[in-house]
Amino acid sequence: MLKPLLFALAMLMPATLQAQAWATRETCEVVSAEIDPQALPDALLAQLRADAAKIPNPKGRFWRVQSPGGAVSHLWGTVHSNDPLILDLPVIVQQRISGARIVALEFDPVFASRQAVEDHQEKELFRPKNSTYSFDDSGLDPLIVDWIRSRLDGLGWGREAADYLTLPFIVETLLSDPCDDFSAGVVPDQDSLIQTLGLIGGSRILGLESPDALTDHLKDPLNQDTTLALLAVYGGYLDPLAAANRATGFALYLQGELALGRAWQRSTLARIYGPDLAALYLQRADHFLLTQRNKTFLQTALPELQHGGVFMAIGSFHLPGEQGMIELLRQAGYTVSRIPLPGEVPDVPVGVTVK
Repeated sequence: MLKPLLFALAMLMPATLQAQAWATRETCEVVSAEIDPQALPDALLAQLRADAAKIPNPKGRFWRVQSPGGAVSHLWGTVHSNDPLILDLPVIVQQRISGARIVALEFDPVFASRQAVEDHQEKELFRPKNSTYSFDDSGLDPLIVDWIRSRLDGLGWGREAADYLTLPFIVETLLSDPCDDFSAGVVPDQDSLIQTLGLIGGSRILGLESPDALTDHLKDPLNQDTTLALLAVYGGYLDPLAAANRATGFALYLQGELALGRAWQRSTLARIYGPDLAALYLQRADHFLLTQRNKTFLQTALPELQHGGVFMAIGSFHLPGEQGMIELLRQAGYTVSRIPLPGEVPDVPVGVTVK
């Protein structure tokens, strides 16, 4: 989901700009979501599947959440993309959104007041004018520095922008999919589509954290290691080789193999950095982006989950794992059951249906 400022900037971009040289319309178009054996060879696929199976709740995008008092809500794992294959939500998911009392998202990008709009326009994007900082001295791999500079250049900032933009804002920029650039501000990503469907259905929108929570956390000097880890991780995802494998990534998501998709991304970073450094970057990034934020999401959602009628939509990687949202809900006393969807890899006995 794009932050409000990034959305506004996208609306001002010349239509001819591309995200990066490799992110062409042709590369970004996914006709069919299928696992490409060249992108994910059988031997690696088998190994990653075995790794993913060790993670709690490795499969499933859609879950039924029942409070100790019997109130029912739903949990959905999103992908922050505006590709038509990702926007084609299953019918049962659309129905649950339309019938929800509350649609809860990672954050609500709609400003609550005119003052909030004005405050956001004054957000700190740039380093002090007398700054002599160079992004080349960030400590990141020079290849990653080049990819990030290329990404900023493709967004219209220029390659040198990495030297005068704040690191938290660069992180925020990297969270958007380069392939979304072609229709940013026109076609919503999946999160924004869910919010729109909820609003049309009369749901109240609940932001699980503030829109500026991420950058507010990262601008604290004590969190510098986390900022650099996020730059390393999301800079690594700009790898042109990985970008050409969108169909495989989409296939894993649509099959509900969330932990496998995560394991595959981990293997991509290991190829770039080596296993030890990749693990260090991911551990630091995940501790904040997934673990800490999951706890914040849950604390915000709990008062409403007790009453039921909540459709909670958060990034799919927030769902599996020991600190994933499914396990956190269970630890809070909720009964969480997977709702199998057409096309997903099953993990429940045949004939069992959860509504």
